[in-house]
Amino acid sequence: MFTSHLQSRKPLSNPPPERPRKAFRPPHRQIAFRKEYIATSETRLVLKPQGDAQSAVSFKIIDDEDGSVKFTVSGRKYGNRACREFRDSSGLPLFELHRKALFTHSWFITLPGSDHASIARAAPKWSFTQGFDDFSLSFENQAAVDAKGQEERRVELNIERHGTILALYDVVDGDRKVAVVRESIQRNEILPFMNSRWRRYKPILEVTVTSGADMSMAAAIAVILSDWVFKTGWVI
Repeated sequence: MFTSHLQSRKPLSNPPPERPRKAFRPPHRQIAFRKEYIATSETRLVLKPQGDAQSAVSFKIIDDEDGSVKFTVSGRKYGNRACREFRDSSGLPLFELHRKALFTHSWFITLPGSDHASIARAAPKWSFTQGFDDFSLSFENQAAVDAKGQEERRVELNIERHGTILALYDVVDGDRKVAVVRESIQRNEILPFMNSRWRRYKPILEVTVTSGADMSMAAAIAVILSDWVFKTGWVI
């Protein structure tokens, strides 16, 4: 288990075994927190950190094709609520991301202004081979609220780490991956391999979403990964 992503950049005496990666394909049924943000074709988003923990905007999520802002995310100490607020491009609140308790790695997503109306929950998954490198995200599928089967209404995604140098995570739905979050080589001017640089490192992440999957859901996963893997929650 890596206590920070910096440790994963160092050679490992006993690295975890490589796992086969699932094919990148649309889900069997649409999956979403918010139906209006379901991608109609493969889409690349770019998560750009900025500001600090008190900022109204500490992340911008940008459509890579046209450069437009899709979502903004507040610092976790912005305002009078200890959470991150996700908003659409017009500033309309979408949902909030909360960390369950100090020093724990679990999260829940709620409706704006609520501490209890949970949309989704996320927590690390432990295994003998991977340690705590993966996590799961479970939620009620808003794209299937009228479905009869519980398996369609309830979704559990596995977010799997791959590689040992740069951050690379697959968002897996059953037998396929529906999104990929990766640390961008081209967009980050410096990749920190030194402790002195690591403390100031807030990486740009690329998020690729398949058609049929919710872009706001993928953005939430990317922010969780940024906070968890790179500890950006302490500074932004």
